[in-house]
Amino acid sequence: MTLSMTNHRFPTLGHVIRYAFDVCGVLPRKRGEPDGLTDKDKKRIQRSLERLANEEGKLSENCGAAIEELGSIIARTLSNPKVALWLGEVSTDLFDVYSSVIRTEGTYLSERDSVRWFCRAYAVPRLVLSVRKHLLRFNVASEDLLTPPEADWYLPTVTDEKITWPLEKAMHWAYAVCDTNQTNFHYPGKNTRSARPECPEQTQNLENAGSWRTGRRTPSWNSLHWNFSRSFERLASVPDAEHRREIPEKLRANVLHVLFVARLSTDICRSISDTYGPAFLSQLVSQYQQHDAWLAPEIARLQEGLQGNLSTLAGRTGDTNRLWWELSEPYWKWFADRLLACAYEMQPLLARGDRTSLSEEILTSLNTKYGEYTVRRILDTQETRGEFRAPLEFFEAVFDGFELKSKPHCSDDDIDAYEADLQRSALDACLPWMVPWLRAVVRYRREDFQSAFLHAAQAFEQAKYSAGEKQYALVNLYIELAAKMDSWRSFKKGVEWANFLGIPVRWLRDDEPTEDRLRGVFELMKLARYPST
Repeated sequence: MTLSMTNHRFPTLGHVIRYAFDVCGVLPRKRGEPDGLTDKDKKRIQRSLERLANEEGKLSENCGAAIEELGSIIARTLSNPKVALWLGEVSTDLFDVYSSVIRTEGTYLSERDSVRWFCRAYAVPRLVLSVRKHLLRFNVASEDLLTPPEADWYLPTVTDEKITWPLEKAMHWAYAVCDTNQTNFHYPGKNTRSARPECPEQTQNLENAGSWRTGRRTPSWNSLHWNFSRSFERLASVPDAEHRREIPEKLRANVLHVLFVARLSTDICRSISDTYGPAFLSQLVSQYQQHDAWLAPEIARLQEGLQGNLSTLAGRTGDTNRLWWELSEPYWKWFADRLLACAYEMQPLLARGDRTSLSEEILTSLNTKYGEYTVRRILDTQETRGEFRAPLEFFEAVFDGFELKSKPHCSDDDIDAYEADLQRSALDACLPWMVPWLRAVVRYRREDFQSAFLHAAQAFEQAKYSAGEKQYALVNLYIELAAKMDSWRSFKKGVEWANFLGIPVRWLRDDEPTEDRLRGVFELMKLARYPST
């Protein structure tokens, strides 16, 4: 995903979902690549992603459908349903967090730095929790899956000399559990075949594996899956008993599951390193490991507490998987409520300064009441926010803009002066939505709706992924002006964005946005006037 240094906003939802498809590697990257999808499937998915990129149709529903489609593709390629469900739930959690940030958090940063901030403040803490949470909910441990011996095998190892990617670790482990090496796995008996003709397919598979393992390039999942699946088949059928290996079906599936996770992590981490550099990647890895270490005692206590109930109840029902789900659900609800309560209590304490302002006595009391993980996570988030804190001038500019909007007799001269102040402070790029919004309001008040709509449309597009909860009044203004301009398409676009934000639309409120109701609101807004706008 290409990130801009000049657009001050978050990446769009469509771009984020497209990125998810790309890093999962489930769509073909070149013609003829094995993918298990029909041409009809590929065209349908491509149209769906294009509609999301253009934000056409029902945005929230289309996002949900695309995520469900991605989960279905992954489920078809991974034979273990628990692993597929685990991956799907983790992905959904991350997307939900990102959507919440879009709704509530404004940004003054460039697209590139907004993603950097999101990774530190939200993505890593949520990822740690979701990985552990859903492993328990789906009772994945009962599958007795093998994994590489390194505890954090799914994370890159970053040193001054090199980066060891998860895919390299997973491939090295795969050859070991199959009791062979890279050459004999992909081309069994290659070094003893001097009198036999070379096999082009196996030669290519071996070359590709070498390229992937050394990190020269990251394969699509389809290519990786096909290469290893074909190698399993060749390994079992080679005439030479010395190199023949009968790999059980369960172990084959196990290896493919590990490779999928490792390839996914490698693709994501490489894009982070390419965009921000190895130092930032190392910082994220360290943050992940630290949060995981904080969470580990909580998970251990949960597992210990559930084991007694499980051993008793499972004997009656026999459905251990369902019990893991049902018994852990109340815990995770309590866990989330505890996190919110702790944040609420700590907010006024942290408002007085940074974590150094909290005495050991206060920290001990908070740890006892809420748990060490909860307190440490909130403190870490506070410190991360400090790394990206907006300058005081930015907040003053936002305040001045809304003050100007509230003036009944605000004029273009006032807005010109405000815009000049923004430019002098180099804040105009950080607040691209404020000036056109002000100009739209001035024109609305004098009932120049055509000109007001042009400015409101500009402000609406600029504010969507940068203004957070401050855009709510703007969205309703845009919807109303779209109706006054008889632009049904723009009206629907505004309503869909309002639905995503979770804000009520005038005249519609909590009613179901059916076609008939929307048409009725569309006609009403052509006539309505709101002097206080």
